[in-house]
Amino acid sequence: MKKSTTALTLAALIAAGGIYYTSTTVASAFAAETIQHAPGPASSTGPATAPVFVAIPGPSTDAAPLAALDPVAVEDKRDIRCYYRADLTAEYQIPGSPESTRPPFIGTGIEEVGFDVKTNPTPEDPSSGLLQVSDPINQCSRVWDGGMILEGINDDLVPESFISPPPGVPAEHTSTPGSGKDQNGKPLYTDPSIRTFGNFIPFLTECVVEGKVSVIPGTADVCNELGVPTLAKT
Repeated sequence: MKKSTTALTLAALIAAGGIYYTSTTVASAFAAETIQHAPGPASSTGPATAPVFVAIPGPSTDAAPLAALDPVAVEDKRDIRCYYRADLTAEYQIPGSPESTRPPFIGTGIEEVGFDVKTNPTPEDPSSGLLQVSDPINQCSRVWDGGMILEGINDDLVPESFISPPPGVPAEHTSTPGSGKDQNGKPLYTDPSIRTFGNFIPFLTECVVEGKVSVIPGTADVCNELGVPTLAKT
């Protein structure tokens, strides 16, 4: 038995085709030229259009359980929240930094190819340069594969029988390229040559929290249990 406790690191997510920003840099994530990364050609270590992983601290929601909440549609699906666990308000201490905490979710989006922050026509929009995410479950499954299980935060979600992948970037693993799939059997990346990490991905459900698409670990009842609506299928 071996549980996955891989931390989300810049090097690891670059290897998976994504960029991860910590909460200390997110304020300028879409305004500073230095954090814009032009996607390169598809390779065994990253997709042609790289997903962007952003840790976004947000306001807490003290929601009491409600019954029979109607599903809610969300038009703007550029910024998706991936929650560490079925908890909307918890903040988690960052190891080695007692004064710092991480929010209850990581934000993720897909960067628009060729987006230039210098010519951005809507600089006031924090989601400028991001595309609409058509499959939030698949998008957050990529984040979980990148290493969203963290020791002391949600490692209890990992089954005792799960064997974590060896350390290192996917190219160093023996896993078959294109083998990573989400709970619906859809490959994590359309490019079959991209290697995935093989970290634990729990069953995920699409909810709506504060008007944002929020993908939360848990069965279909988890949204109602948290007092928030499910995402309406459109």
